[in-house]
Amino acid sequence: MEMPTEPVSMANINSSAYAWNQEFFDRQIQKYPAENTPAVATFSSVYDLIKKFLSASGDMEAFLGPSTYQMLELEPLCISCSMDDLIGGTDHRVTRPMALLDDRCRRMHHSEPPGGHMRRDRGPLSSSQLLQELRKSRYGCIGETDAARRLLYVANPDCWVIVALAATASSVQATFLADFFYKYLGSRTSLGIHRPMRGPLVFGLEFHLQFYVWCEGGPQFRDFRKKRNGKPLRQSRQPYYLKLDDENEPQVHVYETQVSCLIAGIDEDSWVAYQFVDTYYQGDKPLEQGEQHGVKPDPLTGGLFDANLPIWTPREYFLIVYECRLKQVRHAMHNLVARLFLRLEPYTQDEGDMTASSHEGIVESMAQKKLTQRVLNEANRFLPQTIHSICKAIEVWDRFSRRDLAYLSDILKSDSKKSPIPSVKVVTMIEDHIDALRDLQRRAEEQRDLCAGLARKVCEGRRREGANLRGKAYGSSWKCRL
Repeated sequence: MEMPTEPVSMANINSSAYAWNQEFFDRQIQKYPAENTPAVATFSSVYDLIKKFLSASGDMEAFLGPSTYQMLELEPLCISCSMDDLIGGTDHRVTRPMALLDDRCRRMHHSEPPGGHMRRDRGPLSSSQLLQELRKSRYGCIGETDAARRLLYVANPDCWVIVALAATASSVQATFLADFFYKYLGSRTSLGIHRPMRGPLVFGLEFHLQFYVWCEGGPQFRDFRKKRNGKPLRQSRQPYYLKLDDENEPQVHVYETQVSCLIAGIDEDSWVAYQFVDTYYQGDKPLEQGEQHGVKPDPLTGGLFDANLPIWTPREYFLIVYECRLKQVRHAMHNLVARLFLRLEPYTQDEGDMTASSHEGIVESMAQKKLTQRVLNEANRFLPQTIHSICKAIEVWDRFSRRDLAYLSDILKSDSKKSPIPSVKVVTMIEDHIDALRDLQRRAEEQRDLCAGLARKVCEGRRREGANLRGKAYGSSWKCRL
């Protein structure tokens, strides 16, 4: 009898293949000027820009490369954009505040302030204003601090933001941004660290988390961004039968949402962090930007850390941001499952004996079972999507911990002060979130199976009672004839 074997970890086979390159620890000053030059220097239209931008990501064989399918997501979203409108900044579509930009650098002086040297905070930016800022040189810009460490947070990014980034991104940034856009727009869940095999030595750290948010009260908000088929980029649903026995119960809406983050850089002193977050379900809620008593919430961490006490190194920052956002996903999914279970409780825990001998009892029982079946069927439409979302978050972390976590092995072993929380502690916190999601997955799967079984049972009961009702009606009719 063969003994089961553990899955082979590539990181264990050759740990050097997953070592953080020594060059990343040294400032690659000679490469910095290239960050001032867009990967796409000239283009005739937005379509031409997107096409050139995707090929600039290192797609060697266009016919077989990723740009062929990435174009399917980007083209229909961006085709209606105009660079003239974006540059002009007067069209209402390009004036909505949606982005926060934080540009800083360190000069390695003993007297350096804790927050480093920062470019002027311009507050919430529209897509047109963002384009103006991104057109400025990151290095050597007259009258401006170098933007060595750049943080860009965007709420509900639309075609205008993507065009602004595509028109200004350097070759290093374009290497990773094309796939980042594709995964964000496609509601994909992913987690990984990337080092291209060809070209200059650069790195990309990214995660994507797709999940659902349960909201009670207020109107239903729709995502104004559209897919190729004209439907909203993110879907929202309204439970019809899954309700509490309360006339004053607020209206419920379940929203699909996504948070995506990419950190792309040349070395540990020169990198850009992008975060795209869906907040459309909150209506016209303004971007949280307020600074109180010198504390400025870092939007990429959901405001849990102080942006004025920056984490300067990319891997430590990536772990912190991922932990903060995974915690958000955990609580959102837990809330959704708990609310679903609460509404299912009367139907799954109190099956009761619905059989009745009288004609009126059978009719009443059939009406109750019809409602029960509708409730269970609706639950069976919500639960599989919920379970899938939870499973994907667990799956990508399991894959990451088997392989890409080796890129972080050195910072997990050290007591570095580069992060406010030791990286090994952050990983432990992430594992706690994953364990909680595993438990939530198990409970949701049990509830799904229970609902499916009860739905079949109720359906069979309705058939029998329908037959009994027809039999009684036939008997009564026969007696009348006698």
